Amino acid sequence: MPAKKKLRKPSGGAGRSKKGENLDLREDLILAGEKLLQSNSLEEFSLRKVAAIAGVSHVATYHYFENKNSLLAAIAERGFQKYFSDFEEEVQNTTGDFYDRFISLGWTYINFHIENRQYARIMFGGGGLELSSQKELRAVSRKTYKQLREIISTGQREGKISSGNSREKTLAAWAMIHGIAMLILEKRLNPGKSKSEIRKFVHSVTEYAYAGMRGSG
Repeated sequence: MPAKKKLRKPSGGAGRSKKGENLDLREDLILAGEKLLQSNSLEEFSLRKVAAIAGVSHVATYHYFENKNSLLAAIAERGFQKYFSDFEEEVQNTTGDFYDRFISLGWTYINFHIENRQYARIMFGGGGLELSSQKELRAVSRKTYKQLREIISTGQREGKISSGNSREKTLAAWAMIHGIAMLILEKRLNPGKSKSEIRKFVHSVTEYAYAGMRGSG
């Protein structure tokens, strides 16, 4: 087990360390939590194990996170930041029109599940998180739905998707792409061995989702 870090001396508050040190140790704990999730199930996740990886006492974790749920929420927020960054990077390599954005979103969503399982399990798989007590996470998680709906609304304005029922179209497309992603995450579906095979598979799946929205409204 790694050597325990000495708790930073408090400055003024009861058991609180300096602001900069607070942020540093909080970051250490988030990174330790991400590392733990790479090799352990959510059921095995605990603040005590995270503290051991970070090299601090178990008690120190409670200065930054009220419980396991709040740490998982912080990790999930970090995951959403990465997910949206990945999408914007993917779009930069396209023409940026409706079709390219829609295909890019499908690829980013599914590929994120493949390459970032430690995030995806708590971001999109539920992970037992109580979103009602995590306002910031609840807000950012809704952005994925809004993102897809905005793309579909753009497609309707451009006449590439039939008009009307944008909510239903969004839910249908989301359910299809999310379902594929979860099957991959749960290792019940193998999308391919190489990156090119996986991308071809995802492109085909996303194309089917698009085809279903081109009919009459």
